Amino acid sequence: MIRLFLKLYGVLIATLVLSFVLQMQLMEFVWRESSMKFDFRVRFVPTFHLIDEALQAVPPEARAARFREIAEGFGMPARLRPAGSLPERSRFKPEQAEGFERGSIVTLENEGGGFTLVKRLRTGDAAAIDFPGPDTRRMRMITYVVNWAIEFAIVAVLVFFWVRPFWRELLVLRRATDAVGGGHFEARASVGRHSPLRPLAEAFNAMAQQVASLMQSHRTLTSSVSHELRTPLARLRFSHSLAREETGAEGKDRFLARMERDIAEIDELTTELLDYAKLERSEPSMRLENVPAEPWLEDVLADARGDDGPADPAVEIVADVGLEAVRCEPRYMARAVVNLLRNARLHARSTVSVSLRRENDRTVIHVDDDGGGIAAADRERLFEPFVRLDRSRARDSGGFGLGLAIVRQVARWHGGDATISESPLGGARVSIAW
Repeated sequence: MIRLFLKLYGVLIATLVLSFVLQMQLMEFVWRESSMKFDFRVRFVPTFHLIDEALQAVPPEARAARFREIAEGFGMPARLRPAGSLPERSRFKPEQAEGFERGSIVTLENEGGGFTLVKRLRTGDAAAIDFPGPDTRRMRMITYVVNWAIEFAIVAVLVFFWVRPFWRELLVLRRATDAVGGGHFEARASVGRHSPLRPLAEAFNAMAQQVASLMQSHRTLTSSVSHELRTPLARLRFSHSLAREETGAEGKDRFLARMERDIAEIDELTTELLDYAKLERSEPSMRLENVPAEPWLEDVLADARGDDGPADPAVEIVADVGLEAVRCEPRYMARAVVNLLRNARLHARSTVSVSLRRENDRTVIHVDDDGGGIAAADRERLFEPFVRLDRSRARDSGGFGLGLAIVRQVARWHGGDATISESPLGGARVSIAW
């Protein structure tokens, strides 16, 4: 807080000092302009005139005594010196020296305070009268110092009370940062609604939420990988042991075929895990393109029909294209639609329908099947990785619970989302809208 306070305080003090200097210059200018028409030395013109007249008729040797007699009535120190040897002449400025020679009254400020009036007389002498008084320069400096000290103190108090809540909220952010850095990802920074740090706190909370989500995804992925790999590895180990004990060539071939299926399943799981981890880790550079809708969808359907998975080959896939062009990242969106078609073929009885059209200024892809449908309570949960319904856990149904998670990720990269609803065909409808 001290550093923040000093920085802000320094900026304000520098501004105040500049303001004070400008004000001083302005006041001096106004004073000079307003006092030009009035010169206080005019008051003493009669005094010096009387002195000059009184000494004019006195012989030179008696002038000093006569001046002392006159000066006794002044009540102030006065001196009479020859004009050429007057000590005050060394303090004259050029314009003062010129005025002195013309016979004008010259004013000199004294170091200890007060001032001296000097005038050249017609006798060739110079009269000087001292007027005691306070040191105006010192008084002016003291006044400035006191005024500035009061102003600086007031600014310090105001800045302190301004910085204090700001610093307290920074401490809140720092504690939340330390907590997240220490592994407590549920920590959040809470600041006032009208705080200038609120956007920073919201950005931090969003980052902490994202980190927590990624860590949870990592833990889920690690746990699910071990679970998913355990079953095919156990089958593979069991088939391997049986194959070693089998004496006949036909029996060995049967177990080797089973082992090849288990290896293929592990390979497919590994591919799915790598794809999901890559998609989950960071958002790719999305280059949206306007691609012809019908040819693009035909290529996607060809890939889906060519899938040699466990889907029923008798299931028919029908397409309905209501667009001439679709704006998307073709490769990722094709992967998402293939996943949807694969799931729909697994659960459809006879028909899978895919439609591509514009609805409410959004591009929408619907994939419908005429299967048993999905309960409303399970629809959102199916988009989580490695989540499968009990009836789809059988090995012959295929899949590892990553297909729909990848679909939603691709949809969100396009600025949309994926949802599950009831299909007009009687089964499930999975939609991608962006």
